[in-house]
Amino acid sequence: MIERAAYIGGCDGVAVILSAELIETDPMGTMPHALILILGDTVEAIKAFDEVIDKKVKRVALIDTFNDEKFEAIRVAEAMKGRLYAVRLDTPASRRGNFYRIFEEVRWELDLRGFKDVKLFASGGLDEKEVMELKPLVDAFGVGTCISNAPVVDFAMDIMEIQGKPMAKRGKWSGAKDILRCRKCGNDKIAPLKGVPKQEIGNKKCACGGNYQGLLQPLIHKGKVVRKLPKPKALREHVVKQLGNVSLLPVK
Repeated sequence: MIERAAYIGGCDGVAVILSAELIETDPMGTMPHALILILGDTVEAIKAFDEVIDKKVKRVALIDTFNDEKFEAIRVAEAMKGRLYAVRLDTPASRRGNFYRIFEEVRWELDLRGFKDVKLFASGGLDEKEVMELKPLVDAFGVGTCISNAPVVDFAMDIMEIQGKPMAKRGKWSGAKDILRCRKCGNDKIAPLKGVPKQEIGNKKCACGGNYQGLLQPLIHKGKVVRKLPKPKALREHVVKQLGNVSLLPVK
């Protein structure tokens, strides 16, 4: 469920094979530290990976297992002779220093040697703040913990109606509600689900000029499924279109 939600929420893919099958896409991933540790050398590991793994899988070398990232990036790029798609840095925080500066150095050294097409991937306990900081240099991010162990969104299951009549405790707005969203700017507002015409709740149009649309759509009615959910890919496309109105940066 975590992988499905992450994919629908905008992630480009998931690493778990079964999860990828459930959302009808191919799994994504790179070579692991274990492969490099067993073979004892980063270059030997990426060569073995290149020899065995299906050619449709992009060749991404993990370069922080034993030695300095800059020199390992140069070694694997030269050894792969144009077949290297990207290098991944998963450097532990205890060894990382300034992660942005490390990527900056790797990018410089690769470009200087004619490997401008080799992309940079980042992983290793990243959160949204680090993603935004690294975004100017890094082409892709592997995020796990920040998504699977995300901060809890506080919510409560409160009674709003009793037998169709508005009824709620102090501090709560009684009555069943709908969420109206402006499809142009993404602004939301709350309106009664029934009883009061929605056009009487504020203006018919959003301040930006866009139209509001109710978000709550019935899935089950009287025990019967009345609407089919779109495929995960279609849901993701719908969500991604709306993400243009969302910022990872804190509101000042």
